Amino acid sequence: MTGLPNVLRLLTGAPEITRFHRAKTAVVLIDFQAEHFTGALPVAGADGVVAATVRLNEWAEKHKIKIIFVRRAAKSPASPVFAPESEAVEPYPPAVVPKKSETVVKYGESAFSGSILQTVLMSADIDTLVFAGMTASGAVAATVADACSLGYKCVVAADATAERDAMSWDLTRVVGAAAMREAALANIADKYAAVMNVAAVTALPVEK
Repeated sequence: MTGLPNVLRLLTGAPEITRFHRAKTAVVLIDFQAEHFTGALPVAGADGVVAATVRLNEWAEKHKIKIIFVRRAAKSPASPVFAPESEAVEPYPPAVVPKKSETVVKYGESAFSGSILQTVLMSADIDTLVFAGMTASGAVAATVADACSLGYKCVVAADATAERDAMSWDLTRVVGAAAMREAALANIADKYAAVMNVAAVTALPVEK
């Protein structure tokens, strides 16, 4: 192979995101919960992600764009992570919780997993989704893949996504959060969604 690798989305004719339609767009915030900040699955660079997400929320609120707050919950109260009714599943930190949003509870990685998200989106006639949340390689990637398969136009706000350290596949070393996040966003950009920072998202025109 010579030169730069092809981008699959471009080869398959994925539409370029150049503007948003207010009534057709939703911001989807994924897994901003205590488990990822003070619990068993802490993410790296939380302060920067929170600041970027606050800016994204402010933009959505200014333009009256729908915000959907997705929370994960395990099915069993004995679960070591995301146990229902536990502190770990509470929205966190308070700064990223929108003043007005619709809450959807999911039961797996994808925001569509066991949730009413698809019903909410269809009833609001939404066709474009802007994602933020954690983790980039987990819930964000799984949700974007599902959304793409369902026909939604997808954008991921890169600096409003977070990642955590992970063990390598053979459990011999730690793969750092930065490497995990970079690979996850590259994979998403190649296959599923436009990936851009919040500043680029909020710079695009919003039509009524």
